[in-house]
Amino acid sequence: MEFSPFALLGGLIATGPGILLLVGLAASSIILWDWRWAIGSTLAVMLSVTSVQAALHSPALPVSASQWLAALVSAALLGIAGHLRPRSPSAHASTNWLVRLIALVFFGSAWWVIDPGVSLPNFTQVETDLLFWVGLCGLLMMGLSASPIFTGTGLLLLTVPTLAIAPILLPGSGVAIILGIGQILLALACAYLTLAEPIPAERRRRYKAPPLLPAATPVPTRPVRRPLLLPRLREAALQAEREATAQSTTVPEVTVVAKEP
Repeated sequence: MEFSPFALLGGLIATGPGILLLVGLAASSIILWDWRWAIGSTLAVMLSVTSVQAALHSPALPVSASQWLAALVSAALLGIAGHLRPRSPSAHASTNWLVRLIALVFFGSAWWVIDPGVSLPNFTQVETDLLFWVGLCGLLMMGLSASPIFTGTGLLLLTVPTLAIAPILLPGSGVAIILGIGQILLALACAYLTLAEPIPAERRRRYKAPPLLPAATPVPTRPVRRPLLLPRLREAALQAEREATAQSTTVPEVTVVAKEP
């Protein structure tokens, strides 16, 4: 086995507790349904599977390095998109956590009971089951939400089996590097779709109207304040009116007296 830092890390993970940890990480992203945890757990699964393959099958060092680079870039693209759009309108699951847990338990129990015995060439049964479980979690995540960021995370989980199989079954063909480039392009497309979603408008505060007064209750009115000069102007107008009436009554009397003999 060729020594490499990837193989050293894979030797620590390629144990019973390490495999169970990877199975739990893939399932926890569906149960918790948080985009930060989903991206982080998916990145951990991708790097761990690549390291396990480097420890057990000894692929070329540039192939393992390219797979690590593709996983880091893909997770970074989705993480930046999720950070810029934390309140994506479609970032929710169509079911609650209990239904998702029941679905995972059902698939795991069915696989354990049926036990189809499918085994990939040059792979052990434990590796095959792990790769199928990771791909199944990716498909389930894609089917439970219409969010581009969760769809991208599910696609990354779905590409883990192909990225693990390609350098072992097709060594020296460059398919693993091509798949890594495709992985980055998928993450870039999902990140673009996440950023293209409109920002949801903030909920407006509901205005509570004051209770209406009953019809029989008189509505209190505020007394109108009159200006200070209004009484004086009114007295002057009354005085002018009195003088005008006095002159109109005295003039006919004078004329009548003058006509008398």
